[in-house]
Amino acid sequence: MLSPVIDVFRLRQYFNVITRTRQVAELVRNDAGFLHTVRRALVTLPFESAIAVETQPFPDPAPRRLDQALHGRRFGLVATGGSGALASVVGVWRALEESHITPDVVAVCSGSSLFGFPLAAGIPAEEVAEFTLGLRTQDYVDVNWGGLASLAFDVGRGFAGMVVGERIEETYRRLLGDMTLSELPIPCYAPIWNIEENRLEYAGPRTHPDLPVARVIRAAIAIPLFIDPVHIDGLHWCDGGIVDIFPVRPVLEIEEPVDVVLAVNGFYPPNFDGESAYGWRDARASVLRIASQVRTSQQIELARTNLERLRAETEVMMIEPVPYSQVMGAGFYKHFIDRSSWPDFMRAGRADALHALRSWAGRGRTEGAANQRGARVARKSAAPGRSSARKGTTKSSAPGKAARSKSSSRKSSAKTSSPTRKAPPRQPRRTSTTRRTT
Repeated sequence: MLSPVIDVFRLRQYFNVITRTRQVAELVRNDAGFLHTVRRALVTLPFESAIAVETQPFPDPAPRRLDQALHGRRFGLVATGGSGALASVVGVWRALEESHITPDVVAVCSGSSLFGFPLAAGIPAEEVAEFTLGLRTQDYVDVNWGGLASLAFDVGRGFAGMVVGERIEETYRRLLGDMTLSELPIPCYAPIWNIEENRLEYAGPRTHPDLPVARVIRAAIAIPLFIDPVHIDGLHWCDGGIVDIFPVRPVLEIEEPVDVVLAVNGFYPPNFDGESAYGWRDARASVLRIASQVRTSQQIELARTNLERLRAETEVMMIEPVPYSQVMGAGFYKHFIDRSSWPDFMRAGRADALHALRSWAGRGRTEGAANQRGARVARKSAAPGRSSARKGTTKSSAPGKAARSKSSSRKSSAKTSSPTRKAPPRQPRRTSTTRRTT
């Protein structure tokens, strides 16, 4: 009986419970409105109207072609999880549309699946924004009342999530129909985790071609204890972001590797830096203060490793449109239930992506111009040899009719003279290559 309780692999579970409890308690204490938001999500009173959220967040487009900067190279989009904060992906896609860039492959995770899959299905960013911002909480939150009751009456037998998740799938079926992963115009992948076999897979066109996109979206956001696992082929699947929050394998291995990547971080501090825990020994309940460090240690280290690998193999533009302070702690749950900040997240995604893309294209033009200057210098350094050769050739064949008449009068004696010296062959032109930057 004692052995399972003190199993070393349960350590992170205990810290996870401690951390989540502290986060929710702090949010409740600091933001009384959170309780009101949760209550309205669970029970809407007859006299309450739906919370109005703007559905047209973007200004008029400002097209500026940047696709030439790719020079035919493959482009990928990779996004972390991060609940509603990843509404910023819609703004990122709008920036790509305005830049005339279409990703060759997309990798999303958890919350970004809600937005990335519809975009990869070929729906314009403006329409995805209107669809997601027009949702009501009851369109994607169906409380698992039966499971919650089992906690009291059946010791939680079969309970795995406070939200069933069926409404999420139904809502996205209204948008996408029965489209399967193989039918996506742009390949899109999301990590999903299998409970029975403790195994991570990446659901996408090459791995699970026949799965409906709507069902994959539901599985990709099924965080254990929050949303019930999804039954697929006799097994139960959950949000793979609990293992791999920054999935790069789809853009580097599963699909043909890409050359340029726009990466969106909406879950951790910039560049996947860890939270600061300095001074933890001086705080009361010291071990509780570092609970989140223990809970996220493996996940964030894998994210750093993936980012390092991505930078080693591709050109990477990394953006963080939503401040970490917005998504840390219980803010993760708040921005899933409360969509009022989603329009701002979308606008931030567009602005940051446009800035990153234009800076990247500008660097490419600068390096291209430098390479062209270098090529001209190289050609000039080889010019004297070719010039002298041309001069020598010119002397042996003077221009004009007089030269041709003199040449014809000397044909009889040319047999005994030495042959005319031929000009050396032209050297091939040196080509320049654009140096890859990361």
